[in-house]
Amino acid sequence: MRKFLILFLAVIVLFSGCTGEKTVKSGDKVSVDYIGSLQNGTVFDTSIESVAKQNNIYMPDRQYKPLQFTVGKGEVIKGFDEGVVGMNAGETKTLTIPPEKGYGNMDPRAIQTIPVVENITATETYPKVLEVPRYQFEGTFGQNHTTGDVVTWPRTNVNLTVVNISSNNISLSYNLKVGDNISSVGAPWNDTVIKMDDKNFTIKHDVRTNNTIQLQGVPWNSTVIAANSENITLRHNAVPDTEIRSMFGEVVRVHFNQTSIVLDRNPELAGKTLIFNVTLRSINGSNNK
Repeated sequence: MRKFLILFLAVIVLFSGCTGEKTVKSGDKVSVDYIGSLQNGTVFDTSIESVAKQNNIYMPDRQYKPLQFTVGKGEVIKGFDEGVVGMNAGETKTLTIPPEKGYGNMDPRAIQTIPVVENITATETYPKVLEVPRYQFEGTFGQNHTTGDVVTWPRTNVNLTVVNISSNNISLSYNLKVGDNISSVGAPWNDTVIKMDDKNFTIKHDVRTNNTIQLQGVPWNSTVIAANSENITLRHNAVPDTEIRSMFGEVVRVHFNQTSIVLDRNPELAGKTLIFNVTLRSINGSNNK
């Protein structure tokens, strides 16, 4: 009888180890639903369509479904990655993630300010001869040019003469004279050549008081509130908070206050403690791919 009891207990121990609930470990591919919010309760992201609609963050072109990722691979922020370890399928857990395990702390070097009322110089001086890398010249104007050829700078009315060609660089001389008007597609204003010598030429921006101009690459326009031979004073006209996306994908958030334009290149959630309500939908085991 004693021998049978020992054997029976051993079987219980063996099978209890095999039938225990599987928990998440590093390397598992998991599927989770989540609701992400700030400490003030504002919901900023979710995988659940109804929650997105309730919090006015619904995006029609997005597919709302559980998020899948491999734990420990850095596919999500560190606090989220670490937070799901040990969870069981069906379990719901609240993760409180500090900035250092989220999107990092705010970097003051990524914040630029521009005065709402800004003074800029009315004139600019440039070298008369321009030297550019040969690959850049040929990418812009084509190959097989010789000394003395005249080329036109793209999207402008400016002509240049090729004055020297080397294996690495090409020198160009501006074909300008005092009084010439320079126009460029997309530029906020035209320019007039007001001075020229053997080495340099000077242009003056052609603007008048009360002109409205559009500076390149920004979502606001500007009004000229004063202009003379030396300086131009611009008032940048406020727009609601918005974003600028560069050609390289960088997002810059734009905010106007009473005195400045704040351009912030930090991630939107940088410096914030994040609260995630996470429900583990499934564990698919180690992903060895």
